[in-house]
Amino acid sequence: MFIPLLFVSSLGLVGYVAIDREAPTIEANKIEVLYGTKLDKTLFSIVDNCDSLDALDVTINSKTYDAYSLGTYAVEVSATDQFSNTVTKYVEVDVVDNTAPELIKDSNGYAIDIEVNSSNDITDYIQATDNVDGDVTAFIEYDNVLDTSVLGSQAITLSVSDNSGNTTSETIEFNIVDSIAPTIELESDEITLDYGKEFLYQDYITISDNFDEEVDLEVTLDKDIDPISNETQIVTLTVTDTSGNATDVILTIDVEDISAPVITLTESSVTIKQDASFNAESYLESAIDNKDGDITENVTIDDPVDTSKTGSYTVSYTVSDKSGNETTETLSVTVEKKYQAVADTALSKVGCSYVWGATGPNTFDCSGLTQYCYRQYGISIPRTAAAQYSYTTRVDKSDLEVGDLVFFKGTTGSSGITHVGIYIGGGQFVHASGTKTGVKISSLSESYYVKHYAGAGHVG
Repeated sequence: MFIPLLFVSSLGLVGYVAIDREAPTIEANKIEVLYGTKLDKTLFSIVDNCDSLDALDVTINSKTYDAYSLGTYAVEVSATDQFSNTVTKYVEVDVVDNTAPELIKDSNGYAIDIEVNSSNDITDYIQATDNVDGDVTAFIEYDNVLDTSVLGSQAITLSVSDNSGNTTSETIEFNIVDSIAPTIELESDEITLDYGKEFLYQDYITISDNFDEEVDLEVTLDKDIDPISNETQIVTLTVTDTSGNATDVILTIDVEDISAPVITLTESSVTIKQDASFNAESYLESAIDNKDGDITENVTIDDPVDTSKTGSYTVSYTVSDKSGNETTETLSVTVEKKYQAVADTALSKVGCSYVWGATGPNTFDCSGLTQYCYRQYGISIPRTAAAQYSYTTRVDKSDLEVGDLVFFKGTTGSSGITHVGIYIGGGQFVHASGTKTGVKISSLSESYYVKHYAGAGHVG
């Protein structure tokens, strides 16, 4: 048997060296490596008849290789053993991506908490990254739409794939929560409450919530408020939403009499006849104060009404309470001409037919019209024009007032008073003229009526 030895001292033999003439073998023809892999000699299945892999000098020419670009590369590999036997070979290296993308959650726990009414875009809470393709968030697909308008848990399955077909899929719980407390807005935390008035928070503060309607918010006070107390009251007002989020505010409340008394009149406006009596006090019903009670007897009345003169007047009723709060109510008073209503009734009959002897309501002769108009207001005058002339008080033409009667003579060919009408102002009068024209408006300045004018009379 051949035994290669350097020397064996115990036998006294002279050593000699065996010669290794066999080069290493590179067994790999094609290898597959993951994206980003740095090439080393362990990947190429290099063996030697004598030396171990660690003892071999292996050179890998990486100039034709890009670890960060998918594809196939021809890489030159050389291996030399300790006896300088060398082998060189081109090996096909496939750079592949077998790693699926990673879903990254904005949460350390199993579920993702999202504030109610926040964005419905899932990618605002979850991103996806891939070792090759980078950010692949835009390619996330999901089996349901996120609805942040509804409180509670929503399970949504997400999946994302890279360009190599590697896919990640995960079911994630989205927990829609309301963690924001209601908002309290107030002009001041020092409140003046009107004496005797119930405290209503709506009069002093505005509350709102990011989710709940105001009607669903619970408003509580830590103590009752006494609306007639003279002492300052300090209370805590708490607003709680349906999720239990609460906001507190401390209020300082002082009760003061800040309301003026309320004056009640029986009428807001009245119309009276000229020369009629007028009592302003009779229209005052009451004056009530929230603290002082009935103070009707303290009302002062400013009454400028002069019933002898037609026109519009304003009567003022004024009263103050013990706290100095003052109020005024007004009564509008119209003094109209004594017989304005009579004239208005006559005007309403313009267009009606003339019938001799008729006294209304829709047909008239001249004195029948005048008698009818006065009768509507409880005033009785004689039936004929002549009798009415005798019944009335003479009025100069320049002093005519609305409602006065104007008389004419000789209109029928007979002497004496033969026609009558009701003066309506402005030199005009309403009368039942005749069968052709019926009830009409005429002017005292018309030549016919100037010629036959006999005078005017005031009733009463």
